[in-house]
Amino acid sequence: MMKPTGCDIASLAIGLRQPFLPSPDGGPHALARVADDDSNSFVLTNATMRPTISRLLCSLVATLLFSSAALAEKKLTVSSASAKSLTNSLAELRDLREAGDTSPIKIVLPAGTYQLETPLRLDDSIVGEGLTLQAESPHKTILSGAVNLKGTASETGSSWRYDLPIDYKGLPPRVILVNGTLQTAARHPNVGYSRIVASVPDRRSGFQFTPADLPADVSPETGVCDLVFLHDWSSSRLPIRSINHQTDVLETLGPIGCSAPHYAIDHFEKQPRYWLEGHRSFADLPGEWYIDREKNQLILLGDTTKPAPSVQLPVTEQLIVAQATGDNTIKNLLLQGLVFTGTPFPMPAGGLSGAQATMHEPRSADGSRSTPHRPMLSAAVQIDQGQNCRVENCRFNGIGNTALWLGSRSNHCVIAHSKFSDIGGNAINLGEDNARHVKGKPWYRSAPQQVPVGNQVTDCEIRNCGQVLFGSVAIWAALHEKLQIAQNLIEDCPYTGISLGWIWNDSPSPAKDNQIHHNQIRRVMQVLSDGGGIYTLGNQPNSRLESNTISDVPLNAGRAESNGMFLDEGSTGFTITDNQFRRIAKSPLRFHKAGNNQAVANRWELETDRTPNVRYNATPQENITLRDNQVLAHQPRTYLIGNSLTWDTRPSNLDHYVNWHVDCGKSLQFIHDRPAAPCVGSSRLWPTALTQLHYNYLVVQPHYGTTLEQDQQVIEQWMDMQPRAIVVIHTGWAFSEKATAEFASKDHEKMIHNAAYFEALIESLKTRHPEREFRQTYATQALHQIATDIKAGEAPIENLSDLYRDAIHMTIGEGRYLMHNLMRRAVDQPTTSAGFKIADQNPELKAYLDGVIRDVVPAKQ
Repeated sequence: MMKPTGCDIASLAIGLRQPFLPSPDGGPHALARVADDDSNSFVLTNATMRPTISRLLCSLVATLLFSSAALAEKKLTVSSASAKSLTNSLAELRDLREAGDTSPIKIVLPAGTYQLETPLRLDDSIVGEGLTLQAESPHKTILSGAVNLKGTASETGSSWRYDLPIDYKGLPPRVILVNGTLQTAARHPNVGYSRIVASVPDRRSGFQFTPADLPADVSPETGVCDLVFLHDWSSSRLPIRSINHQTDVLETLGPIGCSAPHYAIDHFEKQPRYWLEGHRSFADLPGEWYIDREKNQLILLGDTTKPAPSVQLPVTEQLIVAQATGDNTIKNLLLQGLVFTGTPFPMPAGGLSGAQATMHEPRSADGSRSTPHRPMLSAAVQIDQGQNCRVENCRFNGIGNTALWLGSRSNHCVIAHSKFSDIGGNAINLGEDNARHVKGKPWYRSAPQQVPVGNQVTDCEIRNCGQVLFGSVAIWAALHEKLQIAQNLIEDCPYTGISLGWIWNDSPSPAKDNQIHHNQIRRVMQVLSDGGGIYTLGNQPNSRLESNTISDVPLNAGRAESNGMFLDEGSTGFTITDNQFRRIAKSPLRFHKAGNNQAVANRWELETDRTPNVRYNATPQENITLRDNQVLAHQPRTYLIGNSLTWDTRPSNLDHYVNWHVDCGKSLQFIHDRPAAPCVGSSRLWPTALTQLHYNYLVVQPHYGTTLEQDQQVIEQWMDMQPRAIVVIHTGWAFSEKATAEFASKDHEKMIHNAAYFEALIESLKTRHPEREFRQTYATQALHQIATDIKAGEAPIENLSDLYRDAIHMTIGEGRYLMHNLMRRAVDQPTTSAGFKIADQNPELKAYLDGVIRDVVPAKQ
C-alpha cells in the first residue's frame, strides 16, 4: 500500500495510541490558558486547526489500520473474580503463544477483588504483539496484595483485636489498610515531631532526647518501636535498639542516615526532627494500631459498640511485573480501568536510611548495610523495556511501596487519566538510575541510545505520596528524551512534586527535549526541605518548564529552603516560562550550581517585600536570563479554627485563600490539646498550617466547656504563631431553645453565647496585646436581633428556630447565608448570595437578613 506523501505510518500508529497533548510553544492545537490561573481547566484554540489534505489522509489510513487491529483482537474470559481464575487465563494465553499465536489478546477481568499471593509475571513471549488487561467495569476490578483480617472486640470495649495469619512469618507490618486507607502504626507525638537534644559522639548510633518527649514506659523490649528521623531531603526509618530513661539516650539498631558524611545526625541541623512509631504506649487515639507480639495480634483502638473496621494486612510486594528477556521489548501492553492496592512497605530487618526519591541503604538484622548500592523502593506495578505500553484510567490506592514504575529502556509509553493516593513511596517512577552498567560503565555513558524516548504522563491525579518514606516524590523521572509530563494534579506530598534528571553536574548526557507543562502542583514540601514543586538535575538541552501553577510551598523546617522550582546541580538548558507561583514561603525560583537557563514571562507572588524572586546558590547570576516576569499582588489568606458552628459559615465559599481546622462539637481547648483527628477531613491541622504560612486573618470560635481564661490562653498561643494576623472571634450561637436566656445572662467567666462574654474576652486580649487588631462575627448578636424583631412582629419568620436545621445548627439555606455573610464582613469581603438559593426562593427574607447584617456589624470594627 502506498502511503501519503510525508506520512510515516509507523509514527502515526504510535501517535494515535497517545492522548492529545498541547504544544507548549503555542504551535498547532496549542492549549489556551484560561483566565483563572488556579483552575484545572483548559480550552482548545481553533486558530491553527487546519490540517492539510495529506495529514487527513494519513490520519485516516492510520485510523483504519488500528480499527482493523482492534477488530482482530482476540478475547479471553476470566471465569470469576479470583486470582486462580486469572492465573488460569494467563496459562491459556501462554499455551496460545507457544502454539505460535502472537496476535493481540484482550483479557477482561470481572468485577471483584483478586487477592494475589504472588505477582502476575509477564514477559515478551506471553505479551506477544499486544496484551490488554481490562476491567469489565472501570474501577470495579481490584488487584490486591492484602489479606483480610477478622476482628473481635476486646474485653475493655475500647479496641479491636485482629489475629495475624498463623503462617505470617514476615517482619511486623509497618502499614495496614483500615477501611481501605493506608495507615502506619501508632506514633508519638500524634502530630508534628520532637527535636533531639544532641547527637551521641559518633553522630550515627543515637541521640539524647528531652525526657518529656517520650513516654516513660516506652521500650523496644516491650513492643515494636521504630525511629523516623528527618534529614533535610530524606528520612531514615530504623528499629530502636535501646532507650535509656536514666541517661535520656536513644540508640538505633543500625547507623542513622546514609553512609555519606552529610547524612550524619547533626550535619544539617544540630537538633533535627524525629518521631517514634509502633509501640503500644503511643496508641491513644481511635484508629491507631500496634502489634501485640506475644499474641500475634494487631490491636486497633476503636468503639466496639460499632461494627469492626475492615482491616487488611498487605503481604504481596508486587502485583504486576512485566519484564522482557534479553534485548526484547514488552509491546503494546495495556492496563485499563484496574485498581491496585494492598502492597506492604518493604521494611528491611534492620530498617533503612533513605536518600532522595526512595533511594535508600537497607540494613540487615544486625544493623549493617546489606547492599553496595542504593536501591529504590520496589513498585506495585513494574514495566521494563516497554514499547507503546499504556496504563489508562487506573487507580492506585493504599500502596505501601512505590505505585507504578515505567522502567528501563521503555519508549513511547503513556500513563494517562489515572489516580494515585495513599502511597508509601513515589507515585510514579520513570526510567532508571545509573546502577545498570553496559561494557563496565553506567549505561547512559556507554549506551546513550538506551535513553527512554517519547514517554508521557498526562491528566493524572496524585495525592498523599511518601506516606511512609518521606523523601519520596510524586513523579520521579531520571534521564529522558522528549518526555512530557502534562496536565496533572499533584498535591499534599512530603517532598518534591516532579523530579527530572539524575546527574549532579552539567556534563553531556542523553537527556534532552523534555517538557513539564500545564500541571497544578500544590502543598508539596510538607515535611522535608531542599526541594520544590519541580526539581531538576543535569544538562537537558531544549527542555521546558511551562504553564505550571505551583502554590503552597511552606517555610522549610530543615536547614535548606524549599522553593516553587529548584534547579539543582548541573541544571542547564531549561526555559522556564508562563508559570504561576503563589504562597511560596521562600523564593519562587532557586538555582544551585546551575548552568545557562532562562526564566521568561512568569508570574509570582512574593511572601514579603524582602523575598527575592530568584535565589542563586553557587550559580553566577549571568547564567540565568530573566525577562518579562511579573510580581503578583498578595492574595489575602484566612485560617479558621472551630467546630461545626464554624463549618456552618461555609468557609470554603470565602474568597481568596482559605484553610480551616474544624472538629465537631469541640472547644478551642480541646482542639488545641488534641489536634490529630478533626471530624472534617479537609482540615489542615493547626500545628502544621500555622507554622507553614502567614495568614491575614485568624478566626477562632470559642465553645461551651471552657472559661474566659482558658480561651484567652489558647488564642494567645495561636496569635504567637501568627504575629501579623487580624484576630477574628467567631461568636457562634446558642442552642435555639437557650438563645434568649443565654444572651440575657451577664456571666462572662464561663463560655456562653452572650455579648458580655465576647466583650470581656476581646477587651482582655486588647489589653494584653494593644498592638493587635481584634474583630468578631457578631453571630450571637445577629440572632438576638432577629429574636427581638420576631417578638415585635417585624421579622418575616415566626420563630428563631426557623433558622435552625436542628437544635444548634443553621439551616442549609437562610441560616448559613446569614452566618456566611457575617463571616465575610469580619474578613473584609463583600456580602454575596453566590452558592445560595435564597435570592430566588425568598427575596423578602434575604433583604431582611441583609439588613440585620448591616445593623449588628459596625461599619468599622
